[in-house]
Amino acid sequence: METFKTILTLLGGLGVFLIALKIMSENLESVAGNRLRTVFNKISSNRFAGIAVGTGVTMVIQSSSATTVMVVGFVNAGVMTLAQATSIIMGANIGTTITAQIGALQSLPITAFFASLACVGAFMQMCKRDKVNLWGCIIGSIGMIFVGLQVMSSAMEVFSDSPVIEKVMSSISNPVLLLLIGLVVTAIVQSSSATTIILITMAGANLMTLENAIFITLGINIGTCVTAMFASIGATPNGKRASFIHLLFNCIGSLVFFILALVLPLDKWLQAAFSEIETQIAMFHTLFNVTTTILLVPFIKQLTQLACLVIRDKKAAPNEDGFVEEKFQYVDERLLATPTIALAQVRKEILLMASIAKKNFDTSVYAISINSLAKQPKFDGRERHLNFLNKELTNYLTKVSSAPISKQTERELSSYYHVISDLERVGDYAENIMEYTQKMVKTNTTFSDAAKAELAEMKSAIDKLYDVVMTGYINKDLSQKEDMEKIEESVDEYKISLDSSHIRRLRDNLCSPDAGAIWLNLINDLERIADHFRNVYNSMSYYVEPPTNVKAAVAKA
Repeated sequence: METFKTILTLLGGLGVFLIALKIMSENLESVAGNRLRTVFNKISSNRFAGIAVGTGVTMVIQSSSATTVMVVGFVNAGVMTLAQATSIIMGANIGTTITAQIGALQSLPITAFFASLACVGAFMQMCKRDKVNLWGCIIGSIGMIFVGLQVMSSAMEVFSDSPVIEKVMSSISNPVLLLLIGLVVTAIVQSSSATTIILITMAGANLMTLENAIFITLGINIGTCVTAMFASIGATPNGKRASFIHLLFNCIGSLVFFILALVLPLDKWLQAAFSEIETQIAMFHTLFNVTTTILLVPFIKQLTQLACLVIRDKKAAPNEDGFVEEKFQYVDERLLATPTIALAQVRKEILLMASIAKKNFDTSVYAISINSLAKQPKFDGRERHLNFLNKELTNYLTKVSSAPISKQTERELSSYYHVISDLERVGDYAENIMEYTQKMVKTNTTFSDAAKAELAEMKSAIDKLYDVVMTGYINKDLSQKEDMEKIEESVDEYKISLDSSHIRRLRDNLCSPDAGAIWLNLINDLERIADHFRNVYNSMSYYVEPPTNVKAAVAKA
């Protein structure tokens, strides 16, 4: 019964540690989210910059698996090259060693001081100010990390007093078996942080020798690749290659250090350099990843070539409009671990959605102008993709909104729901216009030359409106709001004018009743399309601060 209670205590301590680590990483990501997005957007082909980014991001989000999964998502979405991903994965392996270094601090007499931060953070969270509350979560989670470590350490001390457990632990000395234990346990729990902390805590309780811990650490580094391998299921070939390179990196490093550990007294060197076994294991973990990165960074090109050789291309090629029908081009489920980056990818899908909606609008107006359905198949393909984006982007945004995000990010996210709906409605009105064309072709009805000229003028005004809207939307700039409103008003005026012209043509028998009925619906749809484009621009008011001249104009109105 005592052993069972100790196991439960150990699991409880591990749970507190992992939950605290997750809370800290989520809140740190919330604080640094926009900076992370900027860093990833600016990543270049410089391999050392990639390593630095991978190290920094992993230190913030406290998980090399999460970073690697995120990188697989970027590669899968086609916004990061395989070479860039390789350098970031290498950096992620260095960044993850911070968890072991935190665990090693339990051997120092300052652990109780760090544990007390849990209380400090709890009091800070009582504050109503969002910023203080957020930092309270971070500080409190740091304290909880050390509370979890202390609970685990106390439980391990009970195990260390058991002759049976001590005998079992001392009987396992085969290096290959030790490596496999580290690999299998990490693969099962899918958390190298958990297995590393358990290993360090066991060593601190004299249940594990440094020599054995070295081989288990090598297995842990291979086992951590399992999460990324699972994440690559269903990914594009490049996404799978990124996951394969992660596995390759850790396998090569583990093989090199396995041989070195057999022929060199690595444990003796570490013992001579550091007094506490917890620190020795943490430093070996860091040494392994830093050394492996130094060894392999000159061979990034060869690693990517090998990955391409092993995993062949099967990806469907984008069509002439730049997308694969009914598939995301930028969004990826793997990016949900970093909501601000996921949201940036949603924005790219929205921009693509806008261009597709506009292209279908152009196609529909052209088709009705020349009474031709020649472009109907391509139009239908784009319409299917618009419907797909409307449904799936909305679902994806719901998932992003469930993650911890700042209020500013939440406002931006909320606006995207409206924008997606507006763009889908543009597609629906374009579909209406194509249906009018079908009726006109079927009944051999045409518009007069005067009507076609008027249609071209109204279409030109909407084109101009679209250009202003999308320029502002891309740049998150509200300074052209006044110009945008004037153009939209001119479209409204065109509708009134064209309605009057139509009545005159009917009176003068220049237009058939059938064509007249379609004309009225057509002009009405065009005016509504302009309204939806205007809505896209105005959606920025949720999260973009308007310039002074716009504020003054609004106040005056």
